[in-house]
Amino acid sequence: MNLNFIVPDINMTFGDMKFMGLNRERYVYDRENNKRTDVLESRIYNIASAVQGGQIEVTIPEYAGAKEIPPFADIELKNPKISAMATSQRDSTYANVMWKLEADDIVVKGGSSVKPAAATGGNEKK
Repeated sequence: MNLNFIVPDINMTFGDMKFMGLNRERYVYDRENNKRTDVLESRIYNIASAVQGGQIEVTIPEYAGAKEIPPFADIELKNPKISAMATSQRDSTYANVMWKLEADDIVVKGGSSVKPAAATGGNEKK
């Protein structure tokens, strides 16, 4: 059995969360040509967590779109997952663990990640 990721209890792990803004965009890396492409892979946002006592990064996939949420707005994460990756130096008995928080989307608390019909063209007659 492999442990691929952890699904956290949102309230116990993060508490109240506030939107802090875009940190950076991550692009697909072409390993064959050893260079970065212009294909957007994901966006990394900063959020403030009451329980964690500071700012944390959350990675959102490209298909979720860019977030235009006002700073310090109360937010929710949709389907958050925490994964870990450990690396160690050669001949070392210690490992460094890097934690990564990913979610399907970030939405304003009480809001929805689904776009309204007017914005998606759902009311157009054919």
